[in-house]
Amino acid sequence: MKFKLLLITLFFSITIFSQQLSGRVTYGKKPKTQILSKKDSIRLKENPEKHRRFQKMREMVANGEGKLTFDLKFINNESSFKISPMLSSDNNKSFDIGIGAYDKGVYYNKDKRILQLNAFGELFLITKPKLNWKIQKESKKIGEYDCFKAITEIIVNSKGRKQLIAAWFTPEIPVSLGPLGYNGLPGLILELEVYKKIYYAKKITLNPKEEIKIEKPTKGIMVTEKEYQEAISSTMQKFKKSKGY
Repeated sequence: MKFKLLLITLFFSITIFSQQLSGRVTYGKKPKTQILSKKDSIRLKENPEKHRRFQKMREMVANGEGKLTFDLKFINNESSFKISPMLSSDNNKSFDIGIGAYDKGVYYNKDKRILQLNAFGELFLITKPKLNWKIQKESKKIGEYDCFKAITEIIVNSKGRKQLIAAWFTPEIPVSLGPLGYNGLPGLILELEVYKKIYYAKKITLNPKEEIKIEKPTKGIMVTEKEYQEAISSTMQKFKKSKGY
């Protein structure tokens, strides 16, 4: 029944899609619910103190992630996504702990998926490949919106290792966008599960009175995602060799 609702909603979204739609979405970040892994179980049994330190570090990271917010701005299917600035203070020391490797980047979507990222002292413009989504029959309510699940796979390193990504999108907001530059679904992504983290919509403002301005990042070394992964892998190998690892 829900899957039929998706098809009906998509049909009506075509009319809305022809009109200009702009907005801002504030996303939060949190760790995916952890279950005791096999490695955790072994560590808990063999070295309870080490396990306790690992758990404490996880709690610190989760606390830092809970303070992060991200801003998605869009006009139809053009968007930018980046971390929201936060005032530095002694009370926000865990803020930096919660920031992941790709959270500091600026993501741009229109004709291409582009990530502007500073890594190892260099600024990169990384063109990311098209995503091949598979829409599932699972559905759930997120706030007031009916959402549907979709999955895709991405390559996460130069050796070709893949990771499964899950997204919950709503065709009731007919823009093909989401957090971290993820796009290509027939509706806004309200929840994204990637790298054992969940990015989730906290506030949605459609067609706000304020003017939405989106700037395409232009500064940086233009590379494909594969070229970037190979460059990072090479840099890491040189670093390890210099340290005698």
